[in-house]
Formats: sequence, C-alpha cells, structure tokens
Amino acid sequence: MLTMWKRQHPVLSLCKSVALRHRSTDFQNTTRPADETDIKPFQEIPGPGGIYKWPIIGPLLLFGSSGDGAQKVFDRLFDLYGPIFKVQLFETHVVLSNPKDFETVFRNEGKSPSRPNISIINAFSKRQGLKEPMINLQGEEWYSLRNAANKYLLKADSALHYLSTQNEIADDLVKVLTQQGNMDNDLLFRYTTESISVVVFNKRLGLLASNVSPEMLDIFTATRNVGELIAEAESGKSVMHSYFRNKTYRDFEDSYLKIRKRASQDYYIAKAEVEKREKEGTLQSDERNLLLSLIKEKSLTDDEANNILSSMYIGGADSTSKSLELLLFNLAVYPDKQELLRKEIISLIGSDGPLTASALAQMSYLKACVKESFRVKFPMFAGRNRALPNDCVLSGYKVPAGTNILMMNPRALKLEYADQLAFTPERWLRSNQDRKSDAASNLIISPFGHGPRSCLGQRLAMQEMYIATVKVLQKLNLDLDTESKNTEFAYKLFLEPVKPLRFIVTKLK
Repeated sequence: MLTMWKRQHPVLSLCKSVALRHRSTDFQNTTRPADETDIKPFQEIPGPGGIYKWPIIGPLLLFGSSGDGAQKVFDRLFDLYGPIFKVQLFETHVVLSNPKDFETVFRNEGKSPSRPNISIINAFSKRQGLKEPMINLQGEEWYSLRNAANKYLLKADSALHYLSTQNEIADDLVKVLTQQGNMDNDLLFRYTTESISVVVFNKRLGLLASNVSPEMLDIFTATRNVGELIAEAESGKSVMHSYFRNKTYRDFEDSYLKIRKRASQDYYIAKAEVEKREKEGTLQSDERNLLLSLIKEKSLTDDEANNILSSMYIGGADSTSKSLELLLFNLAVYPDKQELLRKEIISLIGSDGPLTASALAQMSYLKACVKESFRVKFPMFAGRNRALPNDCVLSGYKVPAGTNILMMNPRALKLEYADQLAFTPERWLRSNQDRKSDAASNLIISPFGHGPRSCLGQRLAMQEMYIATVKVLQKLNLDLDTESKNTEFAYKLFLEPVKPLRFIVTKLK
C-alpha cells in the first residue's frame, strides 16, 4: 500500500522555508505536446523536482506542507502535469489517470502481479517469526496460495452458500435498526464483521445480539483496531513502526494476535470435525463451506489455510462496512432512487421474503445502484499499485520494468464522467443506450481491482452489501439528519465522512 503524508510532521518546521524557495521552479508544467507521437524516455515524464525528489523529506513536504488531504495534492499535480507524472513516495512512482493506461497496466501485469506490501503487517511478521499473510506475498509464493483459494472464492456462485445465513444476519440488523431508529458505521461494521465470520469461522459471533459476550466484543474491537491502525501506518501518521515498536505497532500487534489466535482455534476445531467425519464416512466431497474446503485442500498446509482465512477476515469487515455506508448514504440523499430500488425489491421478494439467488439475479437496479455508488464516491484513495515485469508504454512514455505504478481511479472518474456528482444508477442499466461498455471505462469503477490480484473476497463483499440493502429497504425508510446530508468526505485508507453520519430510520407503513 502506498504510504501517503496527510498532516504536519516535526521535520516540516526544518524544511518548509527551503521548500518555499523551490516551489516556483520545482512545479513547472512540463507536459509533453499533445501532437507528439514518438515514445519518450522515462526521464522525461514530468513531475515535482528539486527538493521534492529527496527521500523522506520530499514526500513530507509535498503532502504535509499544505495541510490538504493527499487526494487534493494529487489532483493539483494532475492539473499541473497532465495524465501521467512521476513523484517521490519513498520510491519513485508513476501516477496515472488515463483509463487506457490502466488497461495497458492490467494487460501487462503477468500471472503474479507485484504490489507493495503493507508495512506494519510486514513488521509484525518479521518480529513474530511468522510467514507473511497472502496480501504481502509476491511471485510464485503468492501465486500458489492464491491459486488454491481461487477455486473456492471466485466462482460465480461461491458466495451463495452463505446466502441463507447472511439473510438471517441482515434480518437481525433490521431488528436493531427498528428498535434504535438510527444507524451509524459502528452498527454496519458489526454487520459486516458478523457476515464475514460465518465464512472464516463457520459460525456467528453474536455481534448484533442485545448482549454481546465479552470475548466476542474483544474480537470485534480488535478487528476495528487493526483496520484503523493499518490506515494510520499507511497514511504516514506512524513512520517508525518498521524500525521499533512504537505505540501504533504495539496496539496493532496486540489486536492482530487476538484475531490470529481466534482464527487458529476455530480452524483446528473445524479440522478435528473434518477428520472425525472422514473416519465416519459422513464427509461429503462437494461441500462448499470455505473453512472445510481449505482444510481438505491437500495442496495447503495448516498455516497456509489459516493465512488465507485470517487475511479475508481482517480485509473484509472494514472495507465492506465503509462501502455499504457510502451506498446507503447515496440512497438516503436521493429518496427517488431509494423508492425505485424498493419497488424492485418488493416486486421480487415481497415485504417479508428472504433474498434468494434467483431474485438477486434479477435485481438489475440494485446492482446499478451499487456500481453507481462506487462511481460517485470511489471507496479507496486510489486504484491498484503495480510493478510490471516488463517495460511498457504509458501515455507515450517508456516505463521500465519494476517501476511502481499507481492508478488514480478517483481522478479518472472525474474526467470520464461530466456529471460526476449526480447519483444516476440508470446509466448502468442495459436499456440505457448511453451506457459505457468499453473495458477501459469499466476498469475505473471497480474498487476490487482487476486480473489475478483482484480482491479475493469481492463476491462475498458484494453479497453482504446486496443483502443488507435489500433487507433494510424492504422494511425501512432511510433518511439523514441535516448535518449528515451536508457532510464532507475525506480519504484515510478508505473514503469516510469527516463527521460520523447519522441515519434516521423509520418503519414503512
């Protein structure tokens, strides 16, 4: 994950005066002429120069001196340099906003795409003497582990095994909402954590119950902490966690160990059950339960199977809750779209029925709403970060193999759609003749990435969002208090409201 600088740092006080002297010359617009067709060398890619190319100090000055979020800094750089530029982010990165360049990157990433690891997880693994989780692995080591998991998680119907249980979880969410009359991200986080737990642990944690057990509450708190601490480390708020056990690292280690311990306990309980059923002859070979499938997978060791499950649990709850919150925000701000979606839901499953696989397959407006929510408020600060195995040409420049490439989806979306702020799900319906269907345009919509290294749990995440939205709108009307309707959003690791959203929930008559 790209390390970004979003706030003031003590070093800035020593460097700001030097930066001001360089600013006028280092930010010259050197964008190549529009009519040039020859391939230019890597050295001619424009970007901040001078002091901004210095290791450590450069990124601190570039992303800390203005006090703006990194997103706004990148937008200004695009305004200055055009659709491609180089910038120092501890290592040199080529930053892109042209969807055609995105397509080129994904076409050339190979079977084992390389991406930067998450520094605080890397530090944890080294200090604990543990193998890196799958998200930090590279090359053949990553490929063998991912390939084993793909057949269980990326099939078109892989998430449907959990549809019935996740319906029950969403029903519990609606009960809590009906009782409280309001909703916030903490409740949505409980919902997504509960939903992913039935996949990873093969059991519910009880996070939506009236009285959550202390043990489960501790696991939930650890899960929330891990996501927040990764964001803190990757946003530059913590710099030294890779070098010594600072507070950010110690808090992360404590929470991460709790999750690993819980995942390991449930894994070995399930393994003992599998071995028992194998001896009894009651174990069916076609069971689609992920936990049991990974236990039975002969190509995986216990540590590797545990690795996959822990990575899915940690990666799934936080990101899905925030994407779901953005979707429900858009539906609350646009009550006419909310009502159109509700009519589709009621027409297919009524006001009390469960969401079935056949009904979900017919909910075209639901899927259009989710895709449009990703477009209007892209959940992540950027798209994927890659280092390609071979040289390639991007926006007319030769980019050498191994160069860090960052694809800025939010910027591309601003340029690709003139009415970028309007929430218009209809644009994604097949009946819409203006619907963009080219590969490059569609690549910038998905926060799950593309190709071999796309998000492993994307089908589960989408299903969790579908079920929650269907169940909430089936019974309840969503609105927002006045302050929440006018809130601003900013990127940390994911896009979040600057102030917590307060949804007003009322029961339908």
